[in-house]
Amino acid sequence: MALFTDGAVSRIEDLIAYESSVLELAATEQIDLTVKLNLAHDELGIELEAMLAGRQGTTGLANIVVTGPLRKWHVFHTLALIHRDAYYRQLNDRYQGKWKEYEKLAARAREALLQTGLGVVFDPIPRAEKPELSYIPAAGVGAATYYVRAAWRNTRGEEGSPSEVATLSVPSGNTLVVKPVRPPACAAGWNVYVGFSAQEQTLQNASPLRVNETWTAPATGLVQGALPGNGQEPQTILRTGRTLLRG
Repeated sequence: MALFTDGAVSRIEDLIAYESSVLELAATEQIDLTVKLNLAHDELGIELEAMLAGRQGTTGLANIVVTGPLRKWHVFHTLALIHRDAYYRQLNDRYQGKWKEYEKLAARAREALLQTGLGVVFDPIPRAEKPELSYIPAAGVGAATYYVRAAWRNTRGEEGSPSEVATLSVPSGNTLVVKPVRPPACAAGWNVYVGFSAQEQTLQNASPLRVNETWTAPATGLVQGALPGNGQEPQTILRTGRTLLRG
């Protein structure tokens, strides 16, 4: 699962799943959905920090995992912000009704999160940035377009959320070189996932690569390794007044 601090908790596609007309509304009322997603993220962060305040230990936003209830809270809060903005632009009662409806749904999702608890990891490893791609001469290698993702690993062997896909077309007689970008201080190594389509990339390194180590595609071609994961699973569940440990 992604960490709360990895970026937007939900995407425009998640908004559409609950409000199919949201793209039309955004176009009509000139509302930037990405801005609203980010604003909702910031506002949830403030509330989460308040929930964590006063707890012993070093748990902070960087330790919080995006669970289902947290994602729903973010989606509904974002939709409430969108319809509130639309209402104040037009003073349209329909927009006001949607705004209030999504506010109620957001409050219920927040309550569900408090009941089920906040997912927490002990050694958070952030999502990797898109890796840097280049190529070097390599005899006998044909031209190809590569799709690449990177993922950091921590000292516990856990993998963070994989990066967005980076793409590079490599001419014949050359091979791909992948370099990780801006390793976090907590990273102990990294994994590289490569494929020939945007839909599927597989693990190419047999053991974790060193933090500043580059990976070069072998002349023998890509291997069919594991698919990228979704990030760290919660190791602790924090609820109001108590902590439940998993495992």
